[in-house]
Amino acid sequence: MTQPPKGTIRDYLSVMRPDHWLKNLFIFFGSGVAWVLLGLPLDAKNILLTLYCLVPACLVASANYILNEILDAPFDRLHPTKHARSVAAGTVKESALWILMIALLVLAFAISWPVFNISYLVSLFLLFLSGLVYNVPPLRLKDRAFLDVIAESFNNPIRLWLGWYAIAPAASFPPLSIVLAWWMFGALLMTGKRYAEYKFIDDPERSGSYRKSFKTYTEKSLLIAMVTYANLFCFCAGTAVAVYRPNLVFAFPLVVAAVIAYFNTAISVQGAKLEPEELLKNPVMIVCTVLALGFTLFLLLTPLDLPSYVGFFHLIRGQ
Repeated sequence: MTQPPKGTIRDYLSVMRPDHWLKNLFIFFGSGVAWVLLGLPLDAKNILLTLYCLVPACLVASANYILNEILDAPFDRLHPTKHARSVAAGTVKESALWILMIALLVLAFAISWPVFNISYLVSLFLLFLSGLVYNVPPLRLKDRAFLDVIAESFNNPIRLWLGWYAIAPAASFPPLSIVLAWWMFGALLMTGKRYAEYKFIDDPERSGSYRKSFKTYTEKSLLIAMVTYANLFCFCAGTAVAVYRPNLVFAFPLVVAAVIAYFNTAISVQGAKLEPEELLKNPVMIVCTVLALGFTLFLLLTPLDLPSYVGFFHLIRGQ
């Protein structure tokens, strides 16, 4: 008679993937945009709300990771490294995971309801709904080429909204140019990860069994997709910068350097084995990101109109 799995607390925590909460730091971007564009006060209340809004988001994200790992277990067993995950390896009880998932969702909304406005709650629900659409058959967008990246990267706008509505009025809405730029930036990063996975497995039959979208993807189509998302990101971000904060145009080289560092790691042999969160820990990318954030803060605070000094947006007529 088969013995039931006796998973440790560490096994169950691994399914919740707290190490992946790093992505939720992108929520700060939404709060930052609200502060800059709406002129909200940088007081203790808003700072605490920005920090606190991470908690429900992380709980919902963990609920989605549990759902993902349960439904992906048959496919993870075909992956060179993911076969060691707790559910795929059979070290945890699926029934316990379902209970844990429901508990996380209930807790997330219970601690959000008294604190945040309705738009934050809707955004939090969208984060969970995104996990359902991405993972649950028959829709299961993660199995559909190109739609898998679009669906997964939609979590970027959702995180932007969570940060925005943590401190902004429920009836407000961030500029569409910024929302789309953030979405395309996420799609660019996720397509890079798909490309790395595709190259790493290097077996069309096995890769197609592990991820159905790989039956459609080719190396060429993934590279074209990356170029497309990069162009869309630059167009939307450039539009937002030109309209709202022209000074930020000078932060773009550092952003580009960080993206290059990400892809340099993602398409390497070692990088293909890593999760996106691990790829984000690339030292060069971290340095470029910190420099970009610091320089962005300076560009936001300085009273100087730097683009006008160099004629970036204006024609300089000689006398």
